[in-house]
Amino acid sequence: MIPIRGAPGTNWPLVTLGLIAVNVAVYLYQLHLGPQGESALFLKGGAVAAKLSQLKLLSSRQSLWILSTMFSSLFLHGGWVHLLGNMWFLWLFGEGLEDDLGHLHFLGFYFFSGFFACLAHVLAVGRLSAPLIGASGAISGVLGGYLMRLPQSPIRTVVFWRLKVETINIPAFVWLGLWLALQFYGLRRGGTVAWVAHLGGFIIGLCTVSLFTPVKSPAPVPVKAKAHPGRSRAKKK
Repeated sequence: MIPIRGAPGTNWPLVTLGLIAVNVAVYLYQLHLGPQGESALFLKGGAVAAKLSQLKLLSSRQSLWILSTMFSSLFLHGGWVHLLGNMWFLWLFGEGLEDDLGHLHFLGFYFFSGFFACLAHVLAVGRLSAPLIGASGAISGVLGGYLMRLPQSPIRTVVFWRLKVETINIPAFVWLGLWLALQFYGLRRGGTVAWVAHLGGFIIGLCTVSLFTPVKSPAPVPVKAKAHPGRSRAKKK
């Protein structure tokens, strides 16, 4: 099964497309730097848990720079497969959630989720000196928010069945359930993937998306027109 399209919105997903464009542009810049320059960029712009866990908050300019890596790391990727996977899921689930929350609320929610996903990673592996890079934490928050807000939305999916290729709609909660199971499986096996950041982002997105939901003003109560006294008397005669 291959998901190819999430729930389309009524408005252009300007923030989702913008985030994808920025991530692609940064990755092309990484390629321009070459292997050594790219590694230096990861060390400078990636979120290093060992530094963040020892941070004296707002004590110096260096502290502010280290804190900023919790956001800059969201735009760095370790290869085209890493980039493509993240951008694909951002496109699948970002469009519908952006339409539901609105452009600015969605953008704030994206960075909010990315920050706390990184924080979960730091709390889990505080002594790790390898930089955390990738938009996975923020996108995991988008997935959690999507599950809370749009669980029944259809995800257009290509299915290979009995030597045939078909497209069917699968509810979002099914896809997100499979994704969540994969994260727990990966966490159990370990490896270099920041599984805790994924799960942390997903949980924070699931629990806090309501804070970014636009407050709709109540519909005005219709006022009944009062009957004209003269006409009322005419009806009684």
